[in-house]
Amino acid sequence: MPLKIEPLGVVTLDFKGGWKVRVEKNFEGGLGGVWLKFLHMEFDADSEMFGRVTISQDEDAADPLSPLQVVRQLPPTFSNTLQVSIKLTIEKPPGGGPPLVLAGKNLFTQLNDRLTVFPPQGAVYQLQHPVEFTPVGQPDEVRAQLLQFPATVSHNP
Repeated sequence: MPLKIEPLGVVTLDFKGGWKVRVEKNFEGGLGGVWLKFLHMEFDADSEMFGRVTISQDEDAADPLSPLQVVRQLPPTFSNTLQVSIKLTIEKPPGGGPPLVLAGKNLFTQLNDRLTVFPPQGAVYQLQHPVEFTPVGQPDEVRAQLLQFPATVSHNP
């Protein structure tokens, strides 16, 4: 996944991890569906330059629910937009020092609008817009940017 880290530029990292959601309530209108709440999300990548790089849910944030909607009945087709506040932790930040924790300036929003089953099995979700990361309390100082995050999602009970 391409991650732009100031002042170095774009680096490519191989993130692995996952997320857990639960159904909160039924979706009103249209063909139906449910609203999902994030319970946990974490992805890690190992880098020689940065050590462990972690993207995780900001559990202190109040996030909107994520819709899982039926968009067609036959064959069954669902659209799922995942929305969650995240933070980025870089174990060995550029310039040295202790681990750097950055807050996501905007929601991490991924979409798959062609699901045939849920939970997904081998479905690819795409990041809908880059996520900017800033030091806590300094929302105008963008230090990193997640440019893409195509994620293959499979349910593992």
